[in-house]
Amino acid sequence: MTTRTSHPAFIPLQGGINFRDLGGQRAADGRRVRSGKLLRSGSLHNMTPEDLNHLSAIPLSRVLDYRDPTEVNRSPDRLNSEAFYLNAPANPLSSSVNAKVTEFNAATLNAMDGEQFMLQLYRQLPFDNAAYRQLTQWLMEPFDGALLQHCAVGKDRTGVGCALTLFALGCDSNTVMEEYLLTQGMLAQVEGFLLDTFGEGLNELGRKNLAAIMTVQESYLATALSSIEQRYGNVDRWLEQEYRLTPQAREALQSRLLED
Repeated sequence: MTTRTSHPAFIPLQGGINFRDLGGQRAADGRRVRSGKLLRSGSLHNMTPEDLNHLSAIPLSRVLDYRDPTEVNRSPDRLNSEAFYLNAPANPLSSSVNAKVTEFNAATLNAMDGEQFMLQLYRQLPFDNAAYRQLTQWLMEPFDGALLQHCAVGKDRTGVGCALTLFALGCDSNTVMEEYLLTQGMLAQVEGFLLDTFGEGLNELGRKNLAAIMTVQESYLATALSSIEQRYGNVDRWLEQEYRLTPQAREALQSRLLED
């Protein structure tokens, strides 16, 4: 569906949305994230038989789905039986923001400020998030195969989850940002589908807002990182106090998921 073969991180799946491997990302000590262990994507509801064969060959063993139950019920993942699946909604517990960007209607898009909405979302995602506590619990358990974290299009809820993962593995903020920004240009087909669906119901501002919420910008993740710094002083303290990733826990994690 949306693949990019020019960058080695992307895995070309016919029904994949923004599907890629965190393997190869460099930690600050020079080691790299092991390939085939930590994956990220959008929804898996369009997986073809060939895609499922590809995932079995990796093999995909754990799937953490950050979508809300309504999203899951509408578009359930297609998975092989060997993949253990868990739905852990990562949407902030707030009425002011909603990470389900593919479910907005034309009236909402026409009336909102898309960029400000995204900044507010990223101010809230990193904190008191039960889904990310589940992620860190899984990361700390030795596992065979690959762990995949995903949401609807694999950019916001998944983006912050993957930033957490890479920080825990000792990557610096530049590396984390560069990986996050790989999503740029990957969701044109999804945006096009939504434009066709809304048709003339979407005005010029609505189209601008749709473009803002269907991509990633450096300012989005930078807002999350700034919020973390304001609350905790640095990422290390955030990882430890919010998600129990102590220096000892991170060292154990790095010994399993990094390689020279």
